[in-house]
Amino acid sequence: MNQPVQQRYLDLVDEIEARFDVARWRSGDVDLWPPVRMDLYLDLFRASGGDTAGPAPGVVQRTVGALATPLTNAWKSRRDLEHWRPWPGPADAILLGDGVSLDRTDGAWRDRHGEPVMAALERGGRSTFLMQPGGLDRLPWSRPTFPANTIAVRAALAAALDRTTPAALPDHSAVADLMQRKGVTAPSIALPRLLKRARTLAAAAAAFQRVLRAVRPRLAFVVTYYAGLGHALVLACRREGVLCVDLQHCPQDGAHRAYRWRGLPPGGFSTLPAVFWTWSEREAADIDAWGAAPWHRAVHGGHSQLAAYLDDEDPVTRHWGQRLAAVGDGAVFARDILVALQPIGGRRAVWDALARQIEAAPSSWRWWIRPHPSASARQDVEHQSLVALRRSNVAIDEAAQAPLPALLRRMSALVSLASGAAAEAAIFGVPALFLDAEALGAFPGLIARGEAELVDVADLVSRIAALPERPASGATSPPPPIARTLRRLDGMAGDYRRLCETKLLDGRRRR
Repeated sequence: MNQPVQQRYLDLVDEIEARFDVARWRSGDVDLWPPVRMDLYLDLFRASGGDTAGPAPGVVQRTVGALATPLTNAWKSRRDLEHWRPWPGPADAILLGDGVSLDRTDGAWRDRHGEPVMAALERGGRSTFLMQPGGLDRLPWSRPTFPANTIAVRAALAAALDRTTPAALPDHSAVADLMQRKGVTAPSIALPRLLKRARTLAAAAAAFQRVLRAVRPRLAFVVTYYAGLGHALVLACRREGVLCVDLQHCPQDGAHRAYRWRGLPPGGFSTLPAVFWTWSEREAADIDAWGAAPWHRAVHGGHSQLAAYLDDEDPVTRHWGQRLAAVGDGAVFARDILVALQPIGGRRAVWDALARQIEAAPSSWRWWIRPHPSASARQDVEHQSLVALRRSNVAIDEAAQAPLPALLRRMSALVSLASGAAAEAAIFGVPALFLDAEALGAFPGLIARGEAELVDVADLVSRIAALPERPASGATSPPPPIARTLRRLDGMAGDYRRLCETKLLDGRRRR
């Protein structure tokens, strides 16, 4: 069996960080290793055939599209004008989503991890300013939203026009040689790509600084800081002295590529968040073990969305319980199995085999097939055999419209290639069945604890039959109250601003 991409990547970056001085890769105040490290993972992922994104448009098409973005945003938002925010305004907190961690409920899209935090802020009398990246292909929004794609396209144009990028890249040639010796195709390490990355990141950060000066927030939140525009917002917050908090997207028991480092410079990385909001105390302790305080710290805030769904008496839980119980005219099934689809290429044969398994499974089992919220129509073709199923014991539209925790409360098992939903399933005591060996590298802790396992799709039905019809529930304690975590962050925000101001003054003195 080939080594999973995740494990090959972790082994590779561990070796690079142990042997080479990549922590000092900088362009101005832009620390390059954190974003380049993430780009390197995407290089390996694409080389494995997992990327299902279409080919990039040509230069002319990209330029025309970028210039037209404000008009395109206005046109797409014409039926959702009440939620369209074309420019920033003052707010107590700012949040950048990743455009992927979304739920579509009652026909509107909301940020899975950010919505509970924003709601808690507003209950405390504080306002929020929400930004989402992407091409506004998922409308309407559930709350007013600023389209951050304008920042992305302007940064790309600025990077294309500015060819002057001074950068310090110690050991770069040695890293490139290592890639070549290992047979790793790594275009992100090539010098032109590195310099372009630095220019784009710097331009996007400058644009976010203008947003921050208009919003004047005390706190900033980012979902999946290591993707898209995340690094740029983090850098802008560092420059402006705003405490930037990463809302954890998915834990992987110390194997996550974004939450483990061999070493950091004395002043931390300008492109890493000031605070990591983790799902567990163990993960918070692991991050604090980096020894990067006061620049990077961890706060155990728990999964922000889960508190309501762990309480049987919560109105949200009761509401969704009633709605899901009514699906299929209230028919009762012996087992409910959630299938979490993922836009990963080269796995169509597995999806097709899963469709055949569903057709052959007992009719007393119900299958909830949940498309990934980030998947495009092109990517959905990979699992067309599943979304085309039309059976009385298959729920697709209902699965797509319900929050993931509401579904997991009712499930006997979760089936996926290697979805991070397995970590949430474990919180509800729901066993996860992985169909792809990549899960071995991504979720070693879940598998070691018996909360998840890798199975052959041909054995799936028999494996599910051997599981309890309904898993034991109530074993997981609720996360800390969000209001308490927010109070703690408020207390850290002033200290962080003073820290940044001191760092800036020290830099000016040295110059």
